[in-house]
Amino acid sequence: MFLFSKLKDYKVPGDVDEVLLWKSFCNGGKEALSKLFRIYYGSLLDYGKRLVSDEEAAKDGIQKLFLKLWRKHNSIGVPDSVRAYLIVSYRRILLREKEQKLNRYRRNQEYLDGIFDITFSKEELIIQNEIVAQKKDELVKGINQLTGRQKETLFLKYYHGLTNKEIAEVLEINHQSVKNNLYRAFKNLKGIVRSVPSIE
Repeated sequence: MFLFSKLKDYKVPGDVDEVLLWKSFCNGGKEALSKLFRIYYGSLLDYGKRLVSDEEAAKDGIQKLFLKLWRKHNSIGVPDSVRAYLIVSYRRILLREKEQKLNRYRRNQEYLDGIFDITFSKEELIIQNEIVAQKKDELVKGINQLTGRQKETLFLKYYHGLTNKEIAEVLEINHQSVKNNLYRAFKNLKGIVRSVPSIE
């Protein structure tokens, strides 16, 4: 199997209870919000740059996200996953900005398939030792030929470690569609990768 290598550690520090931190933020704790910002800034920025191909727009989107969170902190509940909630909210902000710039009023499959224009290198993949360099080249080429939606699904699952349920929430699709995206992606890579992760 292969995984996207985690070039940065996006895990919540072991001494931090993100649920308690979130509750503190909801109760008006500015320091709690600041800590959430520091914890998730790197992963959100990395995702945003790949989504809109514009680092400044990605940074601006993060600022808008946390300003919006602060304005609504009194009415926000505790999500099942803080990480997934932030990615969902951030993605919506970026897509809204993207749509406004392109003067588009609704998303469609062709648009979503094109915006996640990401390419991967051999260095961003962890591959079993028995896969030789040639196979690695073929795998990279194969991944970069996937549709935008398939690449985004793989990116969220193996780079950010989201569950299928969380990916469905981020992409605003149902759980079965996530499984279908993964299945089709791995089907397209069949013959290059000897075994693939479970998509259950």
